[in-house]
Amino acid sequence: MTQARGLITIVTLMVVGVQFAIFTQWRFAGVVVMLVWLWPVAVGLTGLTSLALFAGLLAGVLFDAQSATPFGLSALVGLTLAYAASRLGREGVGDLDSAARWVTPVLAAAAGFVAPLLFVVSGVFALDFSLWRGSLLNSMLINAAAFFVLARPVTRVAFAMSSTAMRARR
Repeated sequence: MTQARGLITIVTLMVVGVQFAIFTQWRFAGVVVMLVWLWPVAVGLTGLTSLALFAGLLAGVLFDAQSATPFGLSALVGLTLAYAASRLGREGVGDLDSAARWVTPVLAAAAGFVAPLLFVVSGVFALDFSLWRGSLLNSMLINAAAFFVLARPVTRVAFAMSSTAMRARR
């Protein structure tokens, strides 16, 4: 499991780097696509709950440490999405090989739709009311569409990490 956690750490660092270098610069209708929220969902769909929670926490903390958002909110969203996806992953719902081709993208799109809402609601509980900039609905729809498109390639990487974890466990 230590080898898998090391691989997840390396890939998470790369995901956060890509988020800041590329995805933060691209805006679609004023919305930034949050790859750091898609990654925990993809790891969660492998069914490895502890790795998914680790990826969600690490990606969120690294993102929050470098952005102007309240510290811990992205981590909270990542943990929530990772846990929900890992519950589905344990049931084999998001399996890329045995499920229908549309299942994983639809699950990721649902996560992308809910994630901005979780972020804004968490910000209200943290007494930060500045997170509601622009249209929340636009953010939800654009992240859902982006997660739908990016779900299969990102989940392929997560499944490669999980197969390494399973081999290391034996």
